[in-house]
Amino acid sequence: MKLLLNIHFHVHCIISFNCVLKCPLHHQQVPVSSYIIKHSLKLKGSDAGTVVNIHAASEKFAELVHLLESSFDVRTFKEKLEDEYLEIPTDSVKRVCAGLILREIKDFWRVALLVSILSNPEAENAAGILNKQDELHWRKEKYIRVERAITDLDLDGVWKLKLVLDGKSIMGDMQVKSGGPLIGKWQQRALKWQLAHPNGTMDECIEWMKQSQSKCQKVESST
Repeated sequence: MKLLLNIHFHVHCIISFNCVLKCPLHHQQVPVSSYIIKHSLKLKGSDAGTVVNIHAASEKFAELVHLLESSFDVRTFKEKLEDEYLEIPTDSVKRVCAGLILREIKDFWRVALLVSILSNPEAENAAGILNKQDELHWRKEKYIRVERAITDLDLDGVWKLKLVLDGKSIMGDMQVKSGGPLIGKWQQRALKWQLAHPNGTMDECIEWMKQSQSKCQKVESST
């Protein structure tokens, strides 16, 4: 429990220092935590970037935690994930949302989750009812539940997932000679499709893509 208290303190320090300052060396805005790690502690620039990325991911985890522990916001998240070409099955929304975040933060997802849980004001708002030990126990149990939910979705290591369709394959299927924003959008759609259909094959993904394009073309031609 003492270890958790120490972690809680350091997390609040990280969050407090994650504001920005004007770097005197480069005259640009940088996170305070990044400046301290890189210039004061003389650690690698990649370490500073990792801290910033963990903090950014922890903010995304705050929404994800709420999604994983309830079913009230599924429709809202579903709408954010979808567009005219892509429809996510309702029972796959949680997996897709979590998978996208984990692919960004990779091995540090548990750290980002911990930061998110420890900085969650929900328990602090109940400070008049809970003592410090109860509050830490509440946070610990919440972390365990969410971590288990993510691992139960078979997402630990999802950043190593080999995509069934890469940019080159999409270009070939769409019969275009060069990439660009259009191919990038389809790569993102294909990733979401794959997260929603973890057992899907390349042929199934291509078939989905063709059907989506055909459906949208019919809608456009009828308007």
